[in-house]
Amino acid sequence: MSVHDFGVFGGLVAIVGILSKIIDFGLGPIIFRESSKDNSSINLLNSAITIRLLLFAAVILGFNLFAYFLNYTIQEFVISNTLFVSIILSTRMANFRELLATPFKVNLKMHYPMTLTILDNVLFLIAVILMPVFKGGIYYFVFSYVFSTIPGFIIQYVFLYRKFDYKIGFNLEKAAWLLKEASPLAGFILLVIVYQQFDIVLLTWMKGEYAAGIYAAATRLSMPLNIIPTIIVTTVFPFLVKNLSDKRRTDEINSLVYKVLFLISFGLAIIISFKSQSIITLVFGDKYLEAAIPTYAIFWSQVFMFFNFFTLDLLTAHSKQFWNLIYSIILVVANTALNLLWIPDYSATGVGFSKLIAGFIGFVFMLYVLSKYKFSLNFINKEFFVWTFVIAVVVFLLSYLPLIPYLILSSLIILLSLKYLRYFDNVELSVILRLINGEKWLRLLKR
Repeated sequence: MSVHDFGVFGGLVAIVGILSKIIDFGLGPIIFRESSKDNSSINLLNSAITIRLLLFAAVILGFNLFAYFLNYTIQEFVISNTLFVSIILSTRMANFRELLATPFKVNLKMHYPMTLTILDNVLFLIAVILMPVFKGGIYYFVFSYVFSTIPGFIIQYVFLYRKFDYKIGFNLEKAAWLLKEASPLAGFILLVIVYQQFDIVLLTWMKGEYAAGIYAAATRLSMPLNIIPTIIVTTVFPFLVKNLSDKRRTDEINSLVYKVLFLISFGLAIIISFKSQSIITLVFGDKYLEAAIPTYAIFWSQVFMFFNFFTLDLLTAHSKQFWNLIYSIILVVANTALNLLWIPDYSATGVGFSKLIAGFIGFVFMLYVLSKYKFSLNFINKEFFVWTFVIAVVVFLLSYLPLIPYLILSSLIILLSLKYLRYFDNVELSVILRLINGEKWLRLLKR
């Protein structure tokens, strides 16, 4: 598929992604929170599904009317409406399947929906690999992107029925209460997706589909990372909700989560930074080489966004989701202003660095909110800074090696450093190893 076609696809995915968050309306975190308190709240879940279906019908009707007056081409109509189907079928839009995953989250059985998400991506990957065989173009790519999720959707519903006796039903029980509770999160979620996707819309408008295709390639490498904080936060969220009164225990788990998220995001960012050109060429080919700089800018923005992601869920657990909305406004204003300033001169590279700086501004604001409510930040200590500095220096030195040895040795050094530089203290190791039933490994690591 050409860079131009990839730009068309990326632009329409961005538009549908933004509109999907109108349908979302912030219901997911509220349903998760209430289900963590009362594991039998199936009617509330079905009410949320009903609300989203009504919003889905309204949004898709409004979009098609608007697209008609904008003189969309037949190709744009077909692609955009096909992408709307993914709002129901796919986890990529985090909408209906997000709600259907709630019972798994509450019962700490997220390996089921996560395995199905992997299945979705594997099927899509197989379809992409077969593109040259079928001489597939943009339609083949879009249909593969959307309909490769059908098996995962069906299997997830079957699992829901067998494990939780769940049956989908349509009702509007407590709909007004749900909408009231979710309204601060609705604005927040819509603004966050604007932060994530509106930049590619602006780039398409200001620089054309080629520039959008370059930037879309950069974002595709980082997109799989979004599942990492989701998995980790989903695991600890029920614990946080049930133990809000025990500050010592929640501080310990908060510190551990922040350190795990930083370990993953920083490790990936530092590895990508020194070999971004080689990695882009390997994955997408020479014609996408311009995506190298935006790629490492986006990966560094993930360091801040991982921190912010957990902080937002932490505030939701403490019923302080109002700050989520303020955060998202700051994020969108900063990102949009920087994009308008830098896109004319720096194109996709300007978009990448806009995202990085906006993420840092959001990070600073989250630090302020955490300090305001006396949340512990004791994970930021001397050992934390020593580990960060040493890893940065070692990975830089390893970057003089060819790509494959560099990737292997960098990953190995980061893993070994967890023990020898004591990135995790004994309390944090105990928590981690208890989760994997690894007390024997704890004794080994303490030697």
